[in-house]
Amino acid sequence: MIELAQLTRYQENNRLEAKKAQGGLPHSLWETYSAFANTVGGVLLLGVIETPEKYFQTVALSDPQKLADQFWQIVTNPELVSVNLLQRDQVQVVKVQDHWIVVIEVPRALACEKPVYLGASPFSGTYRRGGEGDYRCQISEVQTMMENRFRELPDGRPVISATLSDLKASSIQTYREYFCKIQPDSVWNTISELSFLLQINAVYFANDGSLRPTLAGLLMFGSEEVLHRIFPGLSLNNQLSGHQQEENCCDFYFSARRQVQSQHPKEIAWGINEALVNALAHADYQDHPQIEIRENDQEIQVVNSGQLTRRTLPANPILYQMFHFIKAADGQGTGLLRIEAIWKQKGWSAPQLTAHQQRHEVLFRLPVSRRLQKRQTLQQRVLDLITTEIQASPQYIQTQLRLTSGQTETLLQELMQQDLIEQDPESQDFRLKA
Repeated sequence: MIELAQLTRYQENNRLEAKKAQGGLPHSLWETYSAFANTVGGVLLLGVIETPEKYFQTVALSDPQKLADQFWQIVTNPELVSVNLLQRDQVQVVKVQDHWIVVIEVPRALACEKPVYLGASPFSGTYRRGGEGDYRCQISEVQTMMENRFRELPDGRPVISATLSDLKASSIQTYREYFCKIQPDSVWNTISELSFLLQINAVYFANDGSLRPTLAGLLMFGSEEVLHRIFPGLSLNNQLSGHQQEENCCDFYFSARRQVQSQHPKEIAWGINEALVNALAHADYQDHPQIEIRENDQEIQVVNSGQLTRRTLPANPILYQMFHFIKAADGQGTGLLRIEAIWKQKGWSAPQLTAHQQRHEVLFRLPVSRRLQKRQTLQQRVLDLITTEIQASPQYIQTQLRLTSGQTETLLQELMQQDLIEQDPESQDFRLKA
């Protein structure tokens, strides 16, 4: 953004701020971070002063790397700074004019990330850039940022008629424990429960400054009573083992996930879980929403209220993001393609995604033949045995895998038809085809 070799050409402006920082990180640095993020971005220079003649000059810092590390430690703490917008390479220690300085490039926040604020409340900790200075935003300015945010993230809007006590503690605990398992090094594992819920947008600030559950937060963690009040007719029906109604999306997902993983190979279970998450994220929750997962001997079916659209983002982006945080969602928009590729590799019929306009319903059918799965598992065991032994007789294969002679003969014929194995004409043993 600037030519550091020609630092003396520059002076402070709406995108450039110098901090002497010889006594450590100045508090005003964080106000500038918030201001840059909420305006048009900018560059912070630590170990630099602006002279009375209005040009930049470097000063000696006792430990510039320590300053960089301290900055990174604070900016990644969500209880001190609402969001970290920086990548690692945007905080650098650079030698300029015989001194080492710290260069921090602060990008402009997206509308869905604003307001970027300091401390516990956006109404007291949000800043904007004006000329060479940082100014605390008025409440009306913060509210405008929040309204723009909710337009980008409709299910991130706080529900005024709900309170934090409407969230189900056991669902939050289940989610957070799984998050910790999936992302053990995340700083979010060390923050308070309320701060955690803020980070995943399960709660957010209302215009009066109070914290309320968001629409997505209620869908994910809400109690049955509040969900039926906010989303009349909501049904989360897991029919994988009987007829089981779940209270919220978190309970529904983990209940179905446990059953899917116990009954299907890992990659197939992944595909079914991805289909389920997509159904939850794309569902229309406005008019008697119904989400259901069911199965028969031939296929898994995932049904959700709504319709197929050309939108690239889910109808409920915050809800989808919550699943992405625990790596239950692809997050790249390629989930359906990956499912199709897995099914093709298995030689199964392609999954089908169809919409029924009159019923306002989307149906995702995933052909999953248990008989075929068992057959392919047996074939793989035969291949593994032949790979280990180099070649094996039908009688040896039958004995080792505890098969009947008929089963053994059928499996070997199938593998030969797939050009995976061949029979030695002399010994009549089977080996991998060259």
